[in-house]
Amino acid sequence: MNRQAPIGPLRLAPGLDRLLHYQRSWLRADLLGGLTVGAMLIPQSMAYAEIAGMPPEAGFYAVLLALFAYAILGTSRHLGVGPEPGTAILAATAVGGMAAGDPVRYAALMAALALAVAAVCLIAAAFRLGFLADLLSRPVLVGYITGIGLTLISSQISKVTGIPIENDDFFGRIAEMITELDEIRAATLAMGTATLGLILFLRRWPKVPGALIAVTLATGVTTLFSLADHGIAVVGNIPAGLPALGFPDVSGSDMAALIPAALGIALVGYSDNVLTARSISAEHGYRIDPNQEFIALGTCNLTSGISQGFPVSSSASRSFVPASIGTHSQLTGVVAALFVAATLLFLRPVLANFPQAALGSVILAAAIAIIDVAGFKELWRLSRSEFALAAVTALGVMIFDVLTGVLIAVALSAAVALWRIARPSDAVLGGASELDGWVAVDDFPTARPLPGLLVYRFDAPLFFANAEWFHQRVRQALETNPGVEEWIIFDFDGVGSIDTTAIEMLEELLGELPSLGIEVVGVARTNSTTIDRLTRAGLLAPAGPIQSFPTINRAVQRFRNR
Repeated sequence: MNRQAPIGPLRLAPGLDRLLHYQRSWLRADLLGGLTVGAMLIPQSMAYAEIAGMPPEAGFYAVLLALFAYAILGTSRHLGVGPEPGTAILAATAVGGMAAGDPVRYAALMAALALAVAAVCLIAAAFRLGFLADLLSRPVLVGYITGIGLTLISSQISKVTGIPIENDDFFGRIAEMITELDEIRAATLAMGTATLGLILFLRRWPKVPGALIAVTLATGVTTLFSLADHGIAVVGNIPAGLPALGFPDVSGSDMAALIPAALGIALVGYSDNVLTARSISAEHGYRIDPNQEFIALGTCNLTSGISQGFPVSSSASRSFVPASIGTHSQLTGVVAALFVAATLLFLRPVLANFPQAALGSVILAAAIAIIDVAGFKELWRLSRSEFALAAVTALGVMIFDVLTGVLIAVALSAAVALWRIARPSDAVLGGASELDGWVAVDDFPTARPLPGLLVYRFDAPLFFANAEWFHQRVRQALETNPGVEEWIIFDFDGVGSIDTTAIEMLEELLGELPSLGIEVVGVARTNSTTIDRLTRAGLLAPAGPIQSFPTINRAVQRFRNR
């Protein structure tokens, strides 16, 4: 049974509240889920750290305290926080130019970027900006994740083939690979291909940590046959112990320069978190608090920043797997963190022998999984314009840097949304004896306008972007509607609000209508906000010329009884 939402101090720590009311019957599934997620995190943390341009241990540093933070503050019982490929690429793009090849400065800037992301998220939570997750539409997300997947694939060409690749963009890498096929190292390619094949094969059993099994086998083969002496690159030495906590040594100007990237990472990471968490929570009967998720994501990045890590988000695979196991609480994340810490403390020699080609295969497997072919097919079937938007987003990510691609996509989404409300659907309404109510005459052939009465519907808020369009469409309707109109009734059910530009347009239209023979102008089904604005503008009766009717039928009845 689901408990009521916590109140008091625990309202800001919903995960802790659930742990304080823990039931022993949950323990077996939570332990199994935590060990499974921990096993997934070992190769993923190392691989995604390298995507971010960081040493492998930074992936462990980034996730250790973040898992504890989300277990206390998160509202999802299943979300798997930690390193994530898209966030890692965004971070590497932002920091690479600023570091100018200095690895110490690079690491400091990465940690500082995580802190900047934390600040953005916590400020967003304070202003309750949870609705920002809706800024990335489905076509944008489909295109973004596909662009990320293809970019990840291109980024691992060098690791799994041995070809030296210098380009930083998808098409440049592919072109360079084609021209340098003679540089392929057979042993590296064999290691990468075999590891990738095993990971993909083990996906038939989602609860099996396929990546860890495949990389462990690759490590065993590398160690047994001393393949590091025969050209197989390995991870190498990993520093002993847990990360030292502290703030990175960066200047105020550096922090200011990181803010644009932090905004992009926060938006993309938060949207991914909330969409993943919502999809899982809907299946398991609980709700996600969007604003609390901002707090949780911000705190996760805060812990990563002070642990010498880099920006973190969540992983769909590390979220859906524990959900499929049947976990019940955030204890799963705590167990996963302890598993990672134990690995870092006691298995460093094993980690040092992980083949780079095998880690590259982990990334390739993740990239293949996130390329959303099904999403593109669905968009093609439902909306060619949205398919094009997704394709442009994917190309933007692949051609430019990831953040630029996302910003282009968001701008295009905003432009499409503005176009739709600037040129919304509208209709002349008519009645029919077999229909209950007034409907669009173009959609129902039996519907007929009432002679002398024009009922016109507009399906968007009236504001500066569509006020003139409304004016033009009303004049066109008066010209094309059969008969001579005496009354005109505006169905404002779809007009949720009206701004001053639209008010001025209505005043102009009201001045024109008497010369066209219109005796009465009315509005029907108008909400209180629009009624208030029309009243304050002096347009609504009794002070003004516009009559207000609760329904279209009431307006029609008044017209017939005139």
